[in-house]
Amino acid sequence: MEKAMFGSDGAVLAIDIGGSKLMTGIVGTDGTVICKEKSSWESLNAESVIDTVLTASRRMLACGIKPVYAGVNIPGLADPDAGLWIEACFSGIRNVPIAKILSEDLGMPVYIDNDANNCALAEKMFGVCKGDTDFVWLTVSNGCGGAVFIDGHIYRGSSGFSGELGHICVEEQNGYLCGCGNYGCLEAQAAGPGIARRYRDAGGGDTSAKEIADLARKGNSLALSIFEKEGYYIGKALAAAINTLNPVKVVIGGGVAGAFDLFFPALADTVKRMTYSRASGKVLIEKTGLGYDAALIGAAALAITRCGK
Repeated sequence: MEKAMFGSDGAVLAIDIGGSKLMTGIVGTDGTVICKEKSSWESLNAESVIDTVLTASRRMLACGIKPVYAGVNIPGLADPDAGLWIEACFSGIRNVPIAKILSEDLGMPVYIDNDANNCALAEKMFGVCKGDTDFVWLTVSNGCGGAVFIDGHIYRGSSGFSGELGHICVEEQNGYLCGCGNYGCLEAQAAGPGIARRYRDAGGGDTSAKEIADLARKGNSLALSIFEKEGYYIGKALAAAINTLNPVKVVIGGGVAGAFDLFFPALADTVKRMTYSRASGKVLIEKTGLGYDAALIGAAALAITRCGK
């Protein structure tokens, strides 16, 4: 378990449920990550996920700092008011009352929302969007998600599911099947598994997105071409968002953002070619200012906001 200095009064139990891992942590109300721990999934069904989350949360609560509420990042669709995890495309999880289950076991209020919404909220509270009212957040990790801030507030849409940038079609020809049932979605093409699949299908062998990024930085031509295509895919999705929303800023987070330097040139070129100049001329596209901890800080930001702290 990693620990850091505690930077303010009060603390939040932060839970980040990801497609490939679970992160739990204690986060101060100033956004300082006090301690954190990574766990792996035994399987991705509701019972196993809940059990793993509870076990990791109990360990976190035994570290000596006593949070009084918790925030949870939900991958996929969530109903924050009902505390319901509606679904996650990468698993068979459907309609799980996760907030109630966790709250009853942990003995504290538990607040949930989509992971990208929470990350965007954290960026607004503690990161590079403190002074911005209109921006877009894109997560590219084991999956892809998005969130939209308009006039200083998260825009949720008519059914609460806005910002699903991961399901914009970016590959019309021979696109991969996405967990949503469509083909060629940003998530299928550009998330970590999509990067690995594109590299493998191009004859590069079976390896991870991170290892492909390492190869690209060493000058491997195939790996470099994979991340050039990555920039095209992300840029195509962002161009649609920029043309529609006219944000002042786009922030990219998630594990794949660690390769921002590799895909940004192609991304910037694609956005320039595919956007109306008056919509895109002043938009700033940058990497999250919260680093690898953006998701944990996002879960905490949700709870802090909901509790009025």
